[in-house]
Amino acid sequence: MKPPLYCAQYIGILVSIPLPSARERERAVKKIDVHCHVSDRKIRDVLVESATVSSVAAKMVQHDISWTVVLATYFPHKTSGISNFRLLHWVRNRPEFLMFGSLDFEHYFYQGINELSELASNGLIRGIKIYTCYQNIDLKSDQFMSVVELAVRHSLPLMFHCGYSYSAGRKYGRMAITDVVKPFDLEHVVAETPANVIISHMAKPFFDDLRKMVTCYPGAYTDMSGLIDSKFDREEIDSCVEEVRKFVEVCGSERLLFGTDHPVQTHEDSIEFVERGMSSFPEEEKQDVYFNNACRLLNL
Repeated sequence: MKPPLYCAQYIGILVSIPLPSARERERAVKKIDVHCHVSDRKIRDVLVESATVSSVAAKMVQHDISWTVVLATYFPHKTSGISNFRLLHWVRNRPEFLMFGSLDFEHYFYQGINELSELASNGLIRGIKIYTCYQNIDLKSDQFMSVVELAVRHSLPLMFHCGYSYSAGRKYGRMAITDVVKPFDLEHVVAETPANVIISHMAKPFFDDLRKMVTCYPGAYTDMSGLIDSKFDREEIDSCVEEVRKFVEVCGSERLLFGTDHPVQTHEDSIEFVERGMSSFPEEEKQDVYFNNACRLLNL
């Protein structure tokens, strides 16, 4: 199929100039992926073939992604994950990758917070990911608040898993591995501290609560990562596109961050959510979501 043309008159000569394709317009926009997981092992039950740092870097080139935030992972229920220093070893000499540290609240809390303090003091992390819904965490405890204080002291955003867990749904038939965390469960963090909070995955399925939370507090953000499992949830794409549209319409373009949740949600699906969900919004607002908001939040 030939690209569409528009006509322009230049010095008396009528010329036909090809309009850029949708893919060319998408690639022309710089992006920051704020939510990505990597592994050196083959990941089962996902659509992508590889989750290595190199494979993600190739996707970044393909989709004009300037930086990708990779997340240390701690899953006590599986006794597995990618630890802070293992992840740092993978990305330390890769300036296109930024890192969020994390910790295991259930078994190695003090080791974890000491690691985060060391990493933050040396400027090696850009934020902290808290695995609510996967770990038993008392959000009013002194331990939890000491992590919040660490983030505030180093001007680091805090990211939380909120809402549904795909692994819990498929393996155990319930919404989360541990307690389900909804947006307003984090209200005391954004209301009582200067911490910036990223409520991941648009808190699916608590979209209404998310919009209310974000409109109440300027320190609350969300990312549109992990809205679907790209291998299993193709029928949910249209409804997720609509949720992105509704969020931007209600909360504005400055509170939504672009993210994938790779390898669960593909780069292609993530871009489709923004392109279709924001098709009626100005291009500069799309640039907020793809790049500007993360650039500001991460002090790039």
